[in-house]
Amino acid sequence: MLRLLMIGLIFAPAASADEKNQFALAAPADWGGETIKLPPGFARDMKWRGVEHIRFAPGMMQANSDTFFCYAFAFELDRNTDLTQEAVTAEFLKYYRGLCSAVAGAKIPDLDTSKFSFKLEPTKTKPTALADVKEIHYTGVLDWIEPFATRKPQKLNVEIQTWKDDHHGYLFAGVSPQATDAVIWNQLHKIRDDYVSKSK
Repeated sequence: MLRLLMIGLIFAPAASADEKNQFALAAPADWGGETIKLPPGFARDMKWRGVEHIRFAPGMMQANSDTFFCYAFAFELDRNTDLTQEAVTAEFLKYYRGLCSAVAGAKIPDLDTSKFSFKLEPTKTKPTALADVKEIHYTGVLDWIEPFATRKPQKLNVEIQTWKDDHHGYLFAGVSPQATDAVIWNQLHKIRDDYVSKSK
């Protein structure tokens, strides 16, 4: 976990107190976290501008843990940010390709991040706390190389929710290599629901 936090601090400067948006992610005390500016230093080609709040499960960096690479994050973006399915797919690929290259590019022979793929599909999910706001829900699978602990191919299940209010565009994502019926998703959903309810 500390390695990931350091990557965030090195490549994506943390937002100062007066730059942080008004919502943060609530999570158990043993979950790590940080807030960084977007685009992060490792993915300067991202078009999105704003901040990212991140919370990491305790086993985030432990390959043998049942919460390995499980985390939640929220992007708080400019109001006019393009949050279409195509834009989300493109920006996520830029993010994860840049992250892998920055962390382990020199340690993985013949790394080719162009082979990473992100399959994203809209899904029908019952509305959460935003009764008067149009929410869009997606599920996706990211095929990439995990750069921190294993440096091996990994499939990440991703659940995404996007919406906008009068001031910002929002994207919340839960991420885990665990199947979507695994216990960790209960906690990821709780973090999401708490965040969404506070953003009304």
